[in-house]
Amino acid sequence: MAELLVGDAAILFEVSKDIFARSAYPDTTFPYSPSAVLVFRALGAAGPTVFMIGWYVLMAVGLAVSVRAALVQERAEIRAAWPLIGAIAVILAGSPIAWDLRNANSNLIYLALVMAGYALAGRRPALAGTLVGLSISLKLYSGLLLGWLFVNGPRRMFYASAIAAVLLWIVLPLLVFGFDSTVQLYLGWKRQVEHIGDLTYHAALVAEASQTPIITLHKAMVYLTGESFQSGRVHVLVWVLRTLWIAALLWYAWRCRSCLLAAAPSRAALADWIVLLIAPLPFSPWLEPYHAIPLLVAAVVLTAIALDDQVERRDRLAAVTAITVLVVFLLVRVPFAVRGVQVLTQFLVITAVLGWLRPRLPRSPVQT
Repeated sequence: MAELLVGDAAILFEVSKDIFARSAYPDTTFPYSPSAVLVFRALGAAGPTVFMIGWYVLMAVGLAVSVRAALVQERAEIRAAWPLIGAIAVILAGSPIAWDLRNANSNLIYLALVMAGYALAGRRPALAGTLVGLSISLKLYSGLLLGWLFVNGPRRMFYASAIAAVLLWIVLPLLVFGFDSTVQLYLGWKRQVEHIGDLTYHAALVAEASQTPIITLHKAMVYLTGESFQSGRVHVLVWVLRTLWIAALLWYAWRCRSCLLAAAPSRAALADWIVLLIAPLPFSPWLEPYHAIPLLVAAVVLTAIALDDQVERRDRLAAVTAITVLVVFLLVRVPFAVRGVQVLTQFLVITAVLGWLRPRLPRSPVQT
């Protein structure tokens, strides 16, 4: 029945099934947490055919949900234009979307969980929090949202997120695998995380011309300098870029200093969520093109602002500037080995523009 499975979904199905059966991680690379293993195994319980059909349905629904949810705070006329705004956003964020669809990976599903949680924050905070907690259990990248919810609320959403995360990360593994096997699972996952962060392993992937689509900053600097992964010069250049990214995040935080609190859903809250979703990515030792999937949400909100005639002209121009940068990267073919620098540049521009806009973004829904 393996032929029914496609791409990364086949790996998620088969490896999670194997981990579930043996209570141990494989020797192959599989950096998903035990909580994600439980999610994949639950989805695959009905067999490969149902899993694969369901997976494609979830990916398609995830794309639509992410676009619609990113506009839930808008006025009726902007929400009505979601097909146009969504089409523009899908083109602007075409690379991570195409990579995810082509490889049948989990990023559109992950993003849909986050954005569904965002959209439901005001009406169904408990359900919204559960969805965010589930997203954290699938990919740790959304973990920073817990801090945002702790500060901004809704309080019920924060509690539901934390409870869902605890259930999937601790309680369910203990119930399913038992204490000793759960400890061994987490030790196995720890070894997986250490393995993907090993520069020797990354050097071997390059030497073997591996098809694994890694786009880390380390790989980009190795390509640009012609030096090894262990080179001191490469390490310095990587940290120069990471320092630039930290500076952009600090700039965004500074711009929020007088308008920190924001209600979800709102443009201000969505800007915060976008920045928090992309914040960990340039530090990832296992960055792949589809991990940049939050670009879709950024493209939606920037397009909405650019088309909104009730927004100040300077703010519309700022949004257009960010969109222009995204268009440039659609037109300019960047060598794959340095794609990490491209993604970082996109993140820098989006964070800078959202930081510029943040004090003037509505901090509550602007629906009419």
